Amino acid sequence: MKQRADIHIIGVVQGVGFRPFVYGLAKELNLVGYVLNLGNAGVQLVVEGRRGDIEGLIAEVKSRAPAVSRIDGINVEWSDATGEFNEFRIERSVDVRKETSGLDMPPDIAMCEDCVADLLRSGSRWHLYPFTSCSICGPRFSTITSLPYDRPNTTMTDFPLCNTCNTEYNNPTDRRYYAQTIACPECGPIYRLLDPLGRLVEDSEPIATAAKLVENGKIGAFQGISGTHLVTMTSKPTAIQELRERKRRLRRPFAIMVRDLETLRNQFLVSSQEIDLLTSWRRPIVLVKKRKGSKESDKDSSRITREIPAESLELISPGLDTVGVMLPYSGLHHLLFHYMDEPGLVMTSANPTGLPMYVNPEVIISELKGIADLFLVHNRRIEQRADDSVIKLLLNGPIFIRRARGYVPEPIIVNGLSREAKLIAVGPEERATGAVLSRGKVYQTQHIGDTNRAENIDFLWDALSHLMNILAVTRLDAVACDLHPEFLSSEFARNLAAERKVPVLPVQHHHAHLAALLADSGLPADTTIACITIDGFGYALGGESWGGDVLVGNAVEATRAGGLKRQAYSGGDLSATYSARALLGILGDSFDVSEISHLIGKAQIAPGVVATGSNLSMLSEMRQRRVNVLYSTSAGRFLDAVSAALGLCFENSYDGECPMQLEAVARETGLRINKEHSLEKSVVLDSTEAIREILRLRRQGVPTEEVAYAAQWYLGESLATIACMVSMERGIGSVGVSGGVAVNRIVTQAISTTVEKEGLKLLVHRNVPPGDGGISVGQIVVSASNLNQ
Repeated sequence: MKQRADIHIIGVVQGVGFRPFVYGLAKELNLVGYVLNLGNAGVQLVVEGRRGDIEGLIAEVKSRAPAVSRIDGINVEWSDATGEFNEFRIERSVDVRKETSGLDMPPDIAMCEDCVADLLRSGSRWHLYPFTSCSICGPRFSTITSLPYDRPNTTMTDFPLCNTCNTEYNNPTDRRYYAQTIACPECGPIYRLLDPLGRLVEDSEPIATAAKLVENGKIGAFQGISGTHLVTMTSKPTAIQELRERKRRLRRPFAIMVRDLETLRNQFLVSSQEIDLLTSWRRPIVLVKKRKGSKESDKDSSRITREIPAESLELISPGLDTVGVMLPYSGLHHLLFHYMDEPGLVMTSANPTGLPMYVNPEVIISELKGIADLFLVHNRRIEQRADDSVIKLLLNGPIFIRRARGYVPEPIIVNGLSREAKLIAVGPEERATGAVLSRGKVYQTQHIGDTNRAENIDFLWDALSHLMNILAVTRLDAVACDLHPEFLSSEFARNLAAERKVPVLPVQHHHAHLAALLADSGLPADTTIACITIDGFGYALGGESWGGDVLVGNAVEATRAGGLKRQAYSGGDLSATYSARALLGILGDSFDVSEISHLIGKAQIAPGVVATGSNLSMLSEMRQRRVNVLYSTSAGRFLDAVSAALGLCFENSYDGECPMQLEAVARETGLRINKEHSLEKSVVLDSTEAIREILRLRRQGVPTEEVAYAAQWYLGESLATIACMVSMERGIGSVGVSGGVAVNRIVTQAISTTVEKEGLKLLVHRNVPPGDGGISVGQIVVSASNLNQ
């Protein structure tokens, strides 16, 4: 007897390609009925046939769904067959946003292997056409204007399908069936090549010409899926140096794109986990270790015509032991390598650090004249710009440095929040994201940047408005922001709250870190944990500055239970730039001017000011008189001070440069810095004693690499010891770590080892950035939890 199954597949967040997949299964199993996209409610299947065949379909859906699909649950209702169907079909989408939960808005997806084959195969209809895509790949988030995800609700509505594409679009057996971004040379977007002044270059093969120019050492501005990269060759160091000088980016690392896995393995030390990330459909940038010399087995490979020289790698990431690497993810990328022999290309965001990516061709040209030698731009609108995501492997798992393309707008499901509450959060001031709460899920925006400038506030609001529109959020219960009253984002939040006549809810920076970790770990918002919050700066009640602390609490409230000793740093924010100031601040009144002068030489302590004996004495006097002094428990400043004490780095020309160089130079050792004598009253870590010990080790001639490792281990182990002590006293079972310093492999390994030794559970970030990019999630969780009180 035939049966009917009404199947609701929940949360098919990357549902593109899912309905054609189900269609194929149903046809194979001789089932009839239909599959229907419910907008942001998932997918509905109604099938009739033999029960065993229907159960087989369900099993196949669970085990073989396209990699870009995410299934949160499957609900099935059985009944007798009605006989109303004589075939299986795909129904047009419906929009049920206002009545349901979930979000069917997929991230941008890397070009699949079948489309790459179409792109490169002579005779193919899509031969050398960069905008090739199908039902399981191509741009998504960057093109969507509204839900449901159908072509009229994307920027591809500007390109009506030709007859041939339309036939494929409507053929259920075709790989491009109902693929919203498909196009061909007859009906789709095109690239144009422009000269240094932005004038059109008449060229029938603009990408091929651009590739050859870059291979000859030129710098190109190439518009991509969701932004614009500055691109140059890696085989000649002079090209990279020229890019640094033109972009005025003297030391901040560049990302690179390598040709293929063979090149990747030849040039870098990569683990299987890193390869899985790099080859996934998300295609993030992954920080991988530099290899000292090429693999001998690959040196004679006929496919590798050039290598990235060691000098180039040093220019790509000066003073670091890692490089941010990605693999091609768009048609343009595959074609660039098709036309050239380069092993890799520098691909750095064309926009200045902290500002929104350039997505409009006119803006690209006007802003990059004098930097780019050529422009390659297209005529497909970018609805939402997004940087490349950046990931680092820590403690046997991925951790986000930046969460954007390929991951946004996937939600974070938070246990214990009201499904009715509607909130937005505007994040902190630096490396910000925004977030929207809808039906108990937190939807983060893409990486926004630094919101201390008006254009980034505009970008933040545009990204938040887009999410609110997609989620059908028409009312707000509150607006969350950082506790710091002078942040431009806090002012924006206050104005928005007043306009909407809702409360503004300031959230302390490190409490937000703790709450973001709760959400990331899947724990209920009312779970109490001890959280090690380690970063550079966070405004606290009373105007204090935290940054190396152990907090105890949950999403409703948290208190500081211990951490680094509060130190006085002269020069205010200058101490975050010049590491010698951090060193002097931690040493306090006990440092010997002549010894420090000898150690740090002519290091800068302010723009154009070097550390002479008289200048150091002046800083000491200012500190004693409390003139322009910042008090802070910052772990970032401690690592800066260690870097200065070891003579490694004296200026953070970009955020975290000195700590990153300290991590890079460190070599694993059994050397340990005694933490017992620097733990005051058990819960306060006296960093002055630690710095004195580090200076003593340096005087004794202990290798810098070993002292660097021991100092970072000391920081992690000591803070973890405090957290474990507090946890056991209060009956807390979990210790977490969050904040920007939580991406340091040595600090986090020390924390992990110490926590596990004490038999407690360690919580680390996996889905939300531990740095300031995750603050908006924490702001949402704290605010929503307090609204419930």
